[in-house]
Amino acid sequence: MRYVYLPVLCFLVGYCSSVTKIETLNRSFTKPKFITPEPGESEPLPSGRDYKERLVNKSTPHFSLLWKQVPEGFSKSDLLLLEEKVLFPHNKLGLYKKAPKDPDTKFNEVSDLDLVLELSLTRNAERHSIEVQYKDPVLSQNFGKAIFVYQEEKEPVVKSLKSFDVFHGKRQLQPLTGSVPAYFAEVSSPSDDELRNYFTSSLRGNASVFSTSPGTTIYLDGVEVGKAPLLSYPLINGKHTLSFAKPGKDPVKRNILIRAGKTTRVFQEWSDDISQGTIVISSFPAGLDIVVDGQKKGKTQYAESGVPYGSYPIQFIRTQKDSHFEYAKAGIKIRPKQITSIALPISLEDGVGWESEEFWNLTSASPNFSATFPGKLTFAKNKDLPTGWYGVYSEDLIPDYLEAELVLDLVKDLNGAVGLSFTDHNQNAILIYVDKTDFHIIKFSAEEKEAPVRSSYRWNKEDELKGRSIKLSTDIEKKMIRLSLGNKTVEELPWNFETFWNLGVLTPHNAPITGTPLRGLKIRYPDMVKFEERLQK
Repeated sequence: MRYVYLPVLCFLVGYCSSVTKIETLNRSFTKPKFITPEPGESEPLPSGRDYKERLVNKSTPHFSLLWKQVPEGFSKSDLLLLEEKVLFPHNKLGLYKKAPKDPDTKFNEVSDLDLVLELSLTRNAERHSIEVQYKDPVLSQNFGKAIFVYQEEKEPVVKSLKSFDVFHGKRQLQPLTGSVPAYFAEVSSPSDDELRNYFTSSLRGNASVFSTSPGTTIYLDGVEVGKAPLLSYPLINGKHTLSFAKPGKDPVKRNILIRAGKTTRVFQEWSDDISQGTIVISSFPAGLDIVVDGQKKGKTQYAESGVPYGSYPIQFIRTQKDSHFEYAKAGIKIRPKQITSIALPISLEDGVGWESEEFWNLTSASPNFSATFPGKLTFAKNKDLPTGWYGVYSEDLIPDYLEAELVLDLVKDLNGAVGLSFTDHNQNAILIYVDKTDFHIIKFSAEEKEAPVRSSYRWNKEDELKGRSIKLSTDIEKKMIRLSLGNKTVEELPWNFETFWNLGVLTPHNAPITGTPLRGLKIRYPDMVKFEERLQK
């Protein structure tokens, strides 16, 4: 009987697969290449899609309240009274903007909000707990959480005060006593310092400054703040002047834009650093111990300048109590006059979002194109583009068992072409070029700057909810990369696992995408994620 079902099963699998192989596109593509942006004093310009990218420093945060959860049947008058109690300590810290009764998509921007306080009320007997989430109004990030607890009282606690009734009515006097809300006494609340920290965080970002020379002195707004590297230096949002100074060199000055809740990274390369480089090691999330050449260096995120060029073994280690657990190890090459960076996404689940913005680098300095992260990766074309590829590249990835899934939107929503690239340090590359319904796969050797299409596929049927997924997984033992479109594996390609490599989300100059090229993205080292989960238990 199983022999009868086998052909039927094969037919159904083929029929239901996401893509069909089509005639290979007779066309060649240029290899994507990362171009380091050249910063200058004219930088930076706000993207125009995130109003919190301000050129003017702002010192007083604007905030609003939003009730997310209220018990069914809870009195409106009691709710207003609790709202006023929650508002009281916050009004001393910022400028309150009352949200309109009818939802207005422009309210946050018009009010120039820095914080939205999302309130959730729970009731237990006569106790009322209000959880407040301090959220960024643009990005999906939290600045903190607080709990306010109130006790319902039938009458004021202070008995010595005289009480009286208030009357109203057009034709006759009516006592208001029956409709006066219950009195709520405060049981517990966060400290003023905690609340002030949340409000301050809504206006502050960070600057991480790196240089190829450890003797580089850094000035921010004319004040010396230390020597490179400088990690996560807090600054108020807005435009700031950054200067680099080194003996025997003319000072270098540039402007940077600090966005609250984000880290702006700046690199300075001196032409005479012929024998030293800089190393930057990150993990997502941060907090792993870094061991370089057998020496413990510190925790991620970690940076060091003035490292002699050469090859060094590195280890990512989690230390718990007296135990040490190795997540990953690899060899890293320090090149003269260069900044070598590597990232380990242990549990980078959400992919392109504010959580992982430091994981991505803009691929072009062209003022005609921008890639920004107001909640997700967004592309914008301002003018006609010079020849080339535009978008973002990830930090370098350690060659290990890795899974990545990039989800494209539907055909009807794709307004241009998108390229997804995988490139190693030897300049071997794989490019998936997506043009509406068709997917074209190109493989470049280290020497090739241009290559023909290897194979082409067409999407059969879209899932409105899931979109169209491109999956990549690595096979260390076979030294292969496996590519899947939807539920169909389409290519297994040889890959070099002796060098770091990165992912790119790009668009071509002659068919540029505007808007959000990806619906979603996940990059994971599955073994490390499982290891992290076991440690947390």
